[in-house]
Amino acid sequence: MNSFIVAVDATNPGEYLAVCGIIELVGQLDRSSTSAWTRRPGLVAQAPSAVCDVCEILTCIDEAEFTRNLAGRLGSRDAWYAVTDLARVPLADTVGEWAAGVEFMLPGCHDAIVIDYWYERAFVKGDHVVQKPDEKRDGKSRWKFWAGQQDSNKGITGLLLDLVDASANLNGASRVQNILAFGSSGSSRLNVDAATTRSSIDRGISANDAAADGGSIGRPGLELLAAIGLSAFFPPRRYGDSAPDGTVAVHKRLFRYFTWTPQASVCLARLCARGVGVPGFQGVRREAPIGMMGQYSYLRFARPAGVGGMAAVSDETADEDVAEENSNE
Repeated sequence: MNSFIVAVDATNPGEYLAVCGIIELVGQLDRSSTSAWTRRPGLVAQAPSAVCDVCEILTCIDEAEFTRNLAGRLGSRDAWYAVTDLARVPLADTVGEWAAGVEFMLPGCHDAIVIDYWYERAFVKGDHVVQKPDEKRDGKSRWKFWAGQQDSNKGITGLLLDLVDASANLNGASRVQNILAFGSSGSSRLNVDAATTRSSIDRGISANDAAADGGSIGRPGLELLAAIGLSAFFPPRRYGDSAPDGTVAVHKRLFRYFTWTPQASVCLARLCARGVGVPGFQGVRREAPIGMMGQYSYLRFARPAGVGGMAAVSDETADEDVAEENSNE
């Protein structure tokens, strides 16, 4: 049995979701794989005594081989397809068009990996599927963070294609950690990585300073894996009375997620991540506010979770969003 050791900051929901994406991909290749979270020192070379969040994935797959395969496919347009109301076509052929989902093909997987987190439901109008049949109804989920006119109306397929192209230089990665750490200047964002967000409060540098340095650094491999993690671990709830908040683990403007221990199969890991009580498993809860910048939503770093603190988090988040938006006017 091999062990993948992935060290991240679990308070960054983007890094956490990317690890969920890795767990899903490994599980597709090895049904017997398991995963668990812990905190360990000695994994940060610059500060050996520093303690960080670690996900350990136990599998029969060799990490170096898996990483080479994954890195090559993440950055290859041939591995990505979109499902429209007419056909399944290459991702590049659907930029700016409606897509029910995106498929990622990783050799050895039993099925294509489906990414479809941005819709709760779709509508049929005549002989076509449409997102919004009238001005009163919309099928988007709470995970649709990008604005309708973003990047000349590229839509989700255009944003994903930008991330795929930015990941083309991932070849040569030998560890999963290398894919998560890879940065690319000026790449598009799905707004899930709190460390590269538009918010200067979370990013640690103002928008003006970032522009002066040639643009902020995005992590395209991390964001693509996070998109897989979102769809597999926290999918949109389908429309109905049982889906008051639209999306698994989202309540109002808070995304609630859990790390878990001990080792869990992929099916159990999905439940543990959402906070479902599973006998024999313990979880650590984190709550990440969903911020707003104009028409854009984005995930912020998680705050300490606990009874009585949610209202204060929501109020503080709203104040920070207003201050950030005003500073960029």
